[in-house]
Amino acid sequence: MRDAAPLITEAHDRVRELYGSAIGRTKYDVITPALILDRDVLLANLTYMESQLSTLHARLRGHVKNHKSPHVARLQLEHGAFGICAATIWEAIVMVRAGADDVLIANELVNPEKRRAAALLAREANIIVNVDDVTDAEALSAAAVEAGVSLGVLVEVDTGMHRAGADSPDEALRVARRVQALPGLRMDGLSGYEGHCSIELDHDARHLKQAAAMAYFVEVADLLEANGIPCPILSAAGTATAFWTGANPRITELQLGSYAAMDDYHFLMEPRFKKATTAVVTVISRRKDRVVLDLGKKTFGAADVGNIPAYPRIVGHEELKPYRFDEEHATYEADDSCPLKVGDVVAFHLGYTPFAVNYFDAYHVVEDDSVVDIWPILPRGPLHGGLLAMLEGGR
Repeated sequence: MRDAAPLITEAHDRVRELYGSAIGRTKYDVITPALILDRDVLLANLTYMESQLSTLHARLRGHVKNHKSPHVARLQLEHGAFGICAATIWEAIVMVRAGADDVLIANELVNPEKRRAAALLAREANIIVNVDDVTDAEALSAAAVEAGVSLGVLVEVDTGMHRAGADSPDEALRVARRVQALPGLRMDGLSGYEGHCSIELDHDARHLKQAAAMAYFVEVADLLEANGIPCPILSAAGTATAFWTGANPRITELQLGSYAAMDDYHFLMEPRFKKATTAVVTVISRRKDRVVLDLGKKTFGAADVGNIPAYPRIVGHEELKPYRFDEEHATYEADDSCPLKVGDVVAFHLGYTPFAVNYFDAYHVVEDDSVVDIWPILPRGPLHGGLLAMLEGGR
């Protein structure tokens, strides 16, 4: 793993300058709301996953969309992950700059500037991109040829999530044949994220859906290989299905992200990984029947998944029911028996971490509840923020 590039070190320096006065304080003494990352819990999650890899057939490709932290990505690579998975080309650029040398962009790029960015990035690292359309593959090929590189391609298969991906084995075969024939592209295999299983909270029902999804995924791979198209990579899984999918002898890699930092929703399905991310918040109003905190929907990432709301809960007061979540406020029902009062600072479980990290620009990293460092979150949101220009400049 290479040393971090200036993009990363400068971002680290910048957030330390902005929030460094918090270092040495307890997490309850920082300006709220603040995003907290417990380093010991994070390392425990990473170490546990690493310890389980020997029991699985598949290798671990650490996903970064959940935490968007170059520092966490490096720790994933140091604890068993052989490569990185990104949701966007911009995340991929940042993670290569952080030192990753093998990155899967588990998405279709399509936009010409994004294809160009992927091709330029392939001059620095092994870059693999999802494709589910022949015309997209042809344009990606042109970008790779222009940049003088070889881009890896995984043909995405819809295994039941009904989002992107080839709708049938025959369509996957048609796309794969075209990819195989195009210059500048390397047909590496298939991608088949079974994300629909991760919205099924019932353990047994989730397992049945996962098994059906992977049986279909393998069937598609069998068809391609029977037609002379090798599939050395079969990439799938999320944290909620990792140990089942990883044990499948045909699956070669797991796209796992939530396992590192976790949140309330994923914890419902995979409690072996603990919640390393929380927020600290302040009680800003106390009425006779409610308590109001200084963060809202923009911040904490409440998620309605299926019919079960993964709403945030106040640490130590998990019994309080939410009354309403607004943009800047979280209001809970609370009667006279609740001891919370105006000015109290409390920790707050995040409903869904990927939403929260798009709001904050940094983690307050804690050990034993004391802030020991500030880590940048980047790239925030879906925007490129000049990353393409930086890539073209070679910085």
